[in-house]
Amino acid sequence: MKKDQIFDDLSQRFQRKIYSNNDPRGAIRLHIIQDDLQQHSFLSQPLSVLDAGAGMGQMSCWLAQQGHQVVLAEPSGEMMRAAQRYIHDTLDTHSANITLDQSTIQSLCATTPPAHFDVIVCHAVLEWLAKPHETLTQLLKTLKPGGWLSLMFFNQHSKVLRHLVGGDLKPVLAGRIASNGNSGLAPISPLIPLEVKAWLEALNLEIHSWSGVRCFYDYAHPEVRKRMALDDVLTLERRYSQQEPWRSIARYQHMICYKPAI
Repeated sequence: MKKDQIFDDLSQRFQRKIYSNNDPRGAIRLHIIQDDLQQHSFLSQPLSVLDAGAGMGQMSCWLAQQGHQVVLAEPSGEMMRAAQRYIHDTLDTHSANITLDQSTIQSLCATTPPAHFDVIVCHAVLEWLAKPHETLTQLLKTLKPGGWLSLMFFNQHSKVLRHLVGGDLKPVLAGRIASNGNSGLAPISPLIPLEVKAWLEALNLEIHSWSGVRCFYDYAHPEVRKRMALDDVLTLERRYSQQEPWRSIARYQHMICYKPAI
């Protein structure tokens, strides 16, 4: 039986593979997400923000630096300790803007009043959940009418394409795209973008922007990646992030959604 993946035994590997030594994968991810968010005016005033499944706290710190009150929720003790170190190293006068909550999304939703947050940030979380649709539905109950959701999730189409171009055809033929939970950083619930879009629309959210994150970088050979200038990569990833067919094959999908006021 599939169960939620919590990063207690994977946090160091995650840090090493995604964010250590200015790894371009982490840099691209933050660049596209933050740039997307800055295109919208809703962050121009102080808001209450939930960073659900916040990991090492990069987004929480970025939001806190802009004056928002942020609840950093993360179920993994190891990741929470990494987030505490990151906050200590990154923030000075804005550290009081972050409240730490070591809890799962499900337990947080059970104790949070409905319509509590102005903004919910949920990045690279759904793909690690056994029941992503059900959990997303719970999470959105804590979002105020007139509030905003920043949702990033792992793209199943990218996973299939990586298998195909790598010659690993048997998992695709057998329909075994999701991990069984025993494969390290391989998501257990990679998602199809149009299905997630349908979920959001059924929950009465309006999708105001939709970007692909890492449209081409992940498909380059590791030796080729080493020769790519990061500034050029960021420029081109931004250029193609909202263009088809590049968006549809990106490693992650980032949707910014509005919950209409009643």
